[in-house]
Amino acid sequence: MLYAIGVVAFALGLLASIALHELGHMVPAKKFGVRVTQYMVGFGPTLWSRRRGETEYGIKTIPMGGYIRMIGMVPPRVDGRRSRWPRRMSELVEDFRATSRDEVGDSDDARQFYRLTPGKKMIIMLGGPFMNLLIFLLITILLYGVIGVKGPTTTVASVSECVVSATATSETCPDPASPDYRRAPANGVLQAGDRITAVQGKPVKDWSEVVDIIQASANKALPVTLDRDGRTVQVTLTPVLNTVAAGDTGTSTKQGGFIGIGPTSAYQQLGPSALGSVIWQQMSLGVDALKQFPAKIGSLFGTVFEGKPRDQQGAVGVIGLGRIGGQLAESPALALKDKISSLLSLLAGVNLLLFFFNLLPLLPLDGGHVAGAIVESIRRGFARLRGRPHHIFVDVAQLVPVMYLVASVVIVFSALVMYADIVKPITLN
Repeated sequence: MLYAIGVVAFALGLLASIALHELGHMVPAKKFGVRVTQYMVGFGPTLWSRRRGETEYGIKTIPMGGYIRMIGMVPPRVDGRRSRWPRRMSELVEDFRATSRDEVGDSDDARQFYRLTPGKKMIIMLGGPFMNLLIFLLITILLYGVIGVKGPTTTVASVSECVVSATATSETCPDPASPDYRRAPANGVLQAGDRITAVQGKPVKDWSEVVDIIQASANKALPVTLDRDGRTVQVTLTPVLNTVAAGDTGTSTKQGGFIGIGPTSAYQQLGPSALGSVIWQQMSLGVDALKQFPAKIGSLFGTVFEGKPRDQQGAVGVIGLGRIGGQLAESPALALKDKISSLLSLLAGVNLLLFFFNLLPLLPLDGGHVAGAIVESIRRGFARLRGRPHHIFVDVAQLVPVMYLVASVVIVFSALVMYADIVKPITLN
């Protein structure tokens, strides 16, 4: 039951993201007077639709994206101008042009998309990706600024009986009579629920500060100030030299001071400065993920055609993301707040990747239309400098063969991801 709830919750979030993306295109298009004939969420056969004014709003079968249909996306063919493409590709271009212009009426001349200024075209085409960016920002602010980040606090959760090395295969203490037994410095001094407020007279706000001071103070007496049940308590601890975890991941070790305590975990809200750092870090990770896309394609081919194990950090599609959402929802290791936070984080990541992906300067992506508008603006600028007519329109229809090639690659890749998500799904630890 929880698995199904997770799948449905993520699916609804994804559909809402798609709907808002298309809304980001439609609102400025209508504002600039372009006639929008369709607003659709999904592809394939129509499940439901309703006409409001001159626009048909609907939901289609396959939730892999969406679109709005604006009349006159490409200019009419200039009589006498020959295409540079071979004959069959030229026919493809003109077929696309005819389809793009089949709803243009006699009174629609000024309401066609191609007649807009380059700046207005860019605003319309960037409206969708920037809506995904806005969704990412709002979810991230909600996650880190309102819900908070779950992490260690300065409140003690557990106190070790003895000194245990970070490389030990067991956390069980040796026999007290054994020469290997060493009593943990915190044993009998600190207790669960104590909140460390200062070390060496220096106030501490987070667990990392406490760890840094302790690890740097082996065999040195440390005065520690505690809040114990509302009372201020002063104690002195002498960390012993031990093999301790190093780095944020804890995958490496080093020699450092050890007292034998473990922290509690709690959600803590980030301030504006830390929140800005997190947003910047997430956006950098999004760019890195896009750079790794070619390598992920190679990994996916190995999984599908060579029977190699699925890369747990590899590409994942709608089906795989839905399954991850279900796994998060049914995980017994996560509390309700953890599940909500994880699902929101997953949705934020998807929107960030959609933002960057749609900015790629390739048709039929939004970035391809933006690139066309930029070229049009440059050509108009040169025409003005030369004193020539500057009402120049870039014929995007001439790039239809390239658009079909890009679309074919995306479709094939999506099919491979879908197959891998079904046959060899990514499973959360």
